[in-house]
Amino acid sequence: MLIDPKIQFPSDARAEQASRTKKAANAARGASRSSGPAASRREDRMSLSSKHGEVRTLEAGLANVPEVRAERVSALKRQVSSGEYQPSSEKVAEAIVREYSGNCV
Repeated sequence: MLIDPKIQFPSDARAEQASRTKKAANAARGASRSSGPAASRREDRMSLSSKHGEVRTLEAGLANVPEVRAERVSALKRQVSSGEYQPSSEKVAEAIVREYSGNCV
């Protein structure tokens, strides 16, 4: 896979580094062309940024988060059964609208 180094994003601090890397690769290709028949082979290289490790760590942490918060559910059950839980109709309606308006867009 070839990456077009001409594509640069405004917040890309590595744009200059990519340009230097391309120039070095072009120079190396020029030098290797004169080195004989083995020079016709091209090598693709890939490196992963440090963000990959961060994403993997976050994924592992997310796997340990329970989908249902048992403590919160049991506390709400106690409040409902004792009659202490009195949700505001307006807040419930607002939450429903927020939930569905975010999913429709």
